[in-house]
Amino acid sequence: MTEKTFEEKMDKLETLVKQLESGNNTLDESVKLYQEGISLAKECHQELQTAEKTIVSLKTETGLEDFSK
Repeated sequence: MTEKTFEEKMDKLETLVKQLESGNNTLDESVKLYQEGISLAKECHQELQTAEKTIVSLKTETGLEDFSK
């Protein structure tokens, strides 16, 4: 099974939120949807942190951090 892209995870997270907001779920279904959403949100947050570290590292290596001065 291939890992989903960041964009696919965000789309799935949006779908989960809409399902939760609909109010058409049992309590058990809502808890499962919420758990899945939290898991996806954590994954997306980690990916964003990794991307940010990469960008900061690249800016530092190339001297672009001083570009805005």
